[in-house]
Amino acid sequence: MLQAKSEIRVDDDIVLRRFGHAADDAKYSAIIANHNHLLPWLPWADFYHEPADMTKYTESQIAEFDAGQQFGYDIFYQDKFAGSLDLHGISETNFHADIGYWLDKAYTGKGIMTRAVAAITQYAFDELNMHRITISVAPENVASRSVAERLNFTKEAQLKDEQFLIDKFYDTIVYAKIKEA
Repeated sequence: MLQAKSEIRVDDDIVLRRFGHAADDAKYSAIIANHNHLLPWLPWADFYHEPADMTKYTESQIAEFDAGQQFGYDIFYQDKFAGSLDLHGISETNFHADIGYWLDKAYTGKGIMTRAVAAITQYAFDELNMHRITISVAPENVASRSVAERLNFTKEAQLKDEQFLIDKFYDTIVYAKIKEA
């Protein structure tokens, strides 16, 4: 079973901390404040109606982290909650994981997500012994695509009508990065 660090320091400004209840209030507030910003690409933004919803989600994420199934991290920028990212779809057999992420709109344009995704990718390669990391994103989600492209992930495929988001089907672009030998 894979085990991941509880904290990953990205740089002087950014630290990734495993999902925990300490960030529940800040994360819930960010999701509510960013509902319209997140909703086109992340339908789970509609799942949070009260703080207890975040508490339940965090409990499930703690259990998955402890079981080595998924590693979720909150992103802190200058000690303030800024967003989240995770390694999910982890296959120890195939040495593969997917990355998902979101950022509070107030923190966009600072390079935070690019640095955080770079750090978690390198961590997955170096510490978790992953060989392949993927990022899946709707073509219209320019900000998320830009992160993958800035980090030299390779566009491998565009899957037709692969995601149903809110009220219509979207294609999915699959980006991948292979561990350098």
